[in-house]
Amino acid sequence: MAKQTKIPRLISCDEAGYTGPKLLDDNQPYFAYAAVDLTPDEAAAIVATARQKFRIQAPELKSGLLRKRDNWPDIALDILEPVKGRAMVIAADKRLKLAGKTFEYLFEPVLERMNGLFYHYDLHRFVMNGLYRILFVTGAPTPKLAEELQSFMKSFDPADAPTVFAAAQSSAETHEILDCVLRFARGYAATIDERAKHLQKDVDPTAKWTLDLTTTCLFSLLLHGWGHHHDSLDVLCDDSKPLQAMAHAFDGFVGQSDSAELIGAGSQRAKIRANLANPIRFGSSATNPSLQIADIVAGATTDLLQHQTDSACRDLAKWILPHMHPHTMLPDDDFIDLARPKPRMNLAALKELAHRADHGEDPIAGMDEFYENLLASERRCRRALF
Repeated sequence: MAKQTKIPRLISCDEAGYTGPKLLDDNQPYFAYAAVDLTPDEAAAIVATARQKFRIQAPELKSGLLRKRDNWPDIALDILEPVKGRAMVIAADKRLKLAGKTFEYLFEPVLERMNGLFYHYDLHRFVMNGLYRILFVTGAPTPKLAEELQSFMKSFDPADAPTVFAAAQSSAETHEILDCVLRFARGYAATIDERAKHLQKDVDPTAKWTLDLTTTCLFSLLLHGWGHHHDSLDVLCDDSKPLQAMAHAFDGFVGQSDSAELIGAGSQRAKIRANLANPIRFGSSATNPSLQIADIVAGATTDLLQHQTDSACRDLAKWILPHMHPHTMLPDDDFIDLARPKPRMNLAALKELAHRADHGEDPIAGMDEFYENLLASERRCRRALF
């Protein structure tokens, strides 16, 4: 008897809040990428019902158009109810992501020989959330330093970030986390510059998408998501320039039925799996109703994040929050709360790294012992309190 071949599950993906590498757009502070598990017929039925019920004349369902209606939350919820349990969405605060990229492209080149140590203690999350709070939560216009950081991570040319890489401080920094980050960047500018040369556009054509969030989100939704739910996936994405440029990165998962262990931050380990039936496909939402549903999921998510206190979004939140992927990136003050042991340890470590940068010292020699001593000190303090 011939072995039956299982039909791959169609996973359709679309985004909302796309601004490419521009992460400082005040009008669109959030990005969301959604993936839905629907057959073409199921999606077409949902679309047809919504069009008739809400008298939608537009040729396709698009959150960008529907959100202009007063009853947009009701429309979104009505469309999403049949998709319960069959959608995943990742959201990202773009400014927080920019702060995270700061660690990735300023600290990682310098600390890479021992980066597991720093990820283990969440130094990256400490720096990311600290910079976010310093640069973006005051309500003031986007500071020049943030603009410079974005420019540098688009071009990887230190000349685009003079405040960051100046040999001497051009102005007094008012916050010690920011002060330490700048001192670190300036002290190890040569190492950072050397690594950055490999990422410049004339060397790596895909470098212009460094700040784009689409590929990272798709990786999480497939490898840490739908790939664990189904034996085989047929992935359909709405037309996307960055994804088309990076789609080859997923080709290694075509026909790959085995899972693999991914060693992430510190000692954290995670299984990744996504058996793709074919390379990622691209299509138009006009001819693929499932992409329209993914668009509604993503658009409703960004709207919820922008209007979190709006009572009209309360029911929408009850649907969206359980469908949010764990890799969603939103600010978390726990990582910088100095009433907690780990943030105190990371502030001390960041100061030590800044001190070494000032004096041209090895940035990682003995840092494992430095953290161990900090941990021992925290334990002694805790015992003294009790």
